[in-house]
Amino acid sequence: MTKTPHSAILLFETTIMLHFENFVSVRAAARQLGIHEESLRRLLRMGSLNGQKIGGQWFISKEQLALFSATYDARTGRRKRLL
Repeated sequence: MTKTPHSAILLFETTIMLHFENFVSVRAAARQLGIHEESLRRLLRMGSLNGQKIGGQWFISKEQLALFSATYDARTGRRKRLL
């Protein structure tokens, strides 16, 4: 059995951490949108908002959240209508 060099493990962990800097949790995203966490999970399950489920938890990219929040109306739970 071969051992993985410590530097390879450190590089892998650093890469993973950099990748997660571009994502937010359901809790943070729900606060930003002004909706309940479970409502946000429902939007993710329905596909209305793109996210990734990792280890049983949803994560939303900051870019996708910004695009979604620009068109989402928390009062009605629907996308804003453009006139």
